[in-house]
Amino acid sequence: MTWIKDAYLDVIILLFIVVFAFYANTVLEVVLWVYTSLLLLSKILALFMPALQKKANKTTAPPVFYHVIYGLTVGILAYSSNYYLAGAWLTIWIVSVISLNSSKKKTT
Repeated sequence: MTWIKDAYLDVIILLFIVVFAFYANTVLEVVLWVYTSLLLLSKILALFMPALQKKANKTTAPPVFYHVIYGLTVGILAYSSNYYLAGAWLTIWIVSVISLNSSKKKTT
């Protein structure tokens, strides 16, 4: 359960997304767009830069946890008709899967 410390920010952002889905707020929307943009940029950079990918994979959280977080995020945002944010999170999820698969291939 020590991996929860590694994933607390993801859980907090998921809670922000749930709140945003039911209570639209401009400030929260800006915060989510900024966080989403930075996360997407970091995922794309980690995909092409092995040193960043190695650092990004140091988490002790199980990969399925992030799949659940990303899936819930995409579902909640799509349900609340925030399709651009949902698309950005779907892209983050896809890049994460590609990155995870490529890092597994390098270790075997």
